[in-house]
Amino acid sequence: MRKRTIASIAVTGLLLFPSNGLCQSLKSASVRASEEAVTAAHKMAEQVFADFKAGETEKIAKSLVAQLGHAWDAQTRIKNMNDFKAKLDMIELSPPAGSYGKLDGYDLLKESFLPGTNRYFRLTYITYHETSVLLWEFRYYVKPDGKPTLLFVSWSENNPFEFLTASEMLIDQWYAAPKF
Repeated sequence: MRKRTIASIAVTGLLLFPSNGLCQSLKSASVRASEEAVTAAHKMAEQVFADFKAGETEKIAKSLVAQLGHAWDAQTRIKNMNDFKAKLDMIELSPPAGSYGKLDGYDLLKESFLPGTNRYFRLTYITYHETSVLLWEFRYYVKPDGKPTLLFVSWSENNPFEFLTASEMLIDQWYAAPKF
């Protein structure tokens, strides 16, 4: 009986007084990349869309390889540049040859910040084409000099509502500080 009482008091104490881990998670939820880094990343993504609208798929492919492929050897760079260009060219094809067609516009859907760090974040966009939409995800790392560099890019034809409710897209909401 006495052990049960002590255990109950201990559990109650832990619930009433936040632990260091909880305090750390509340503090880390407010950490974000600098406004300058986020603005620069937006400009990078918007340049991709401006080039895409202008039909500059080779320019986009070169830019992506320059940012993503800093550790790739020459052969891998050439292969990946050709892959990016071919995929972007396929997106640009108008129906019936392609499923998307020319880019008509885009919107930012979400900025996500990895909880606890001000050095890694994601921008999620939707692009509108002749016949369908694509979702784009850009992940950035803020280098020690404060400038962002692209570490990952992808596009998806998934339903935007399903895509945005996937667990990884909601991670920043899980770590949001509770409202008291």
